[in-house]
Amino acid sequence: MSVIPLVSIEQIVGHLLGDGGLAISHTSVNSYFYFTQTFKRFEYNFFVFSSLSFLCEVYPDLQKSVRKGTPVYALRVRTRSYPGFKLLHTLFYIKNGGNNYIKFVSYDLINYLTPRVLAYWFMDDGAYAVSGYYFHTKGFTFLEVYRLAGMLHYKFNLNITVQSHENRPVIYIKSESRLHFKSLIEEYMHPSMMYKLDKKD
Repeated sequence: MSVIPLVSIEQIVGHLLGDGGLAISHTSVNSYFYFTQTFKRFEYNFFVFSSLSFLCEVYPDLQKSVRKGTPVYALRVRTRSYPGFKLLHTLFYIKNGGNNYIKFVSYDLINYLTPRVLAYWFMDDGAYAVSGYYFHTKGFTFLEVYRLAGMLHYKFNLNITVQSHENRPVIYIKSESRLHFKSLIEEYMHPSMMYKLDKKD
């Protein structure tokens, strides 16, 4: 499959800003998409799988890790490798020596931002605040997060600031943009994740 449907591209871009990634296996020259979410979010995870199942070969698999001595379980969705992911890989990844890649925020991302993208990103990494909303963007640099904030302001007219939480950047959507932001993404939200719009995480 060389052409991925636009609705799936928007979903994947949202996940790439959140809990998703692209990787290239040693048996292919094309990327595959993967998405990992805690097992506690099973409904959402299976919704993600269902939406992208036509790109997948197997059901989500259980992942186990240990944090501070406590076992943590997650589900991982993984697609096949597709030529159609090549452009997205270029959009989100740059080489970091050899065959290693690191995720970054390209200026070209502004052409891909839509309300559906925001919704999936928010379901992955968003959070309710007393007077606004957060995007936990701690995996990016401050420069990249300021770039993201500028894109969101330009594209959606959102009033945004970048804050430092434990010396890592997060995006804060201010109270005056709260209702506008909610109206942009509400129709794309999965029911199990609506709590992020209406009450504290």
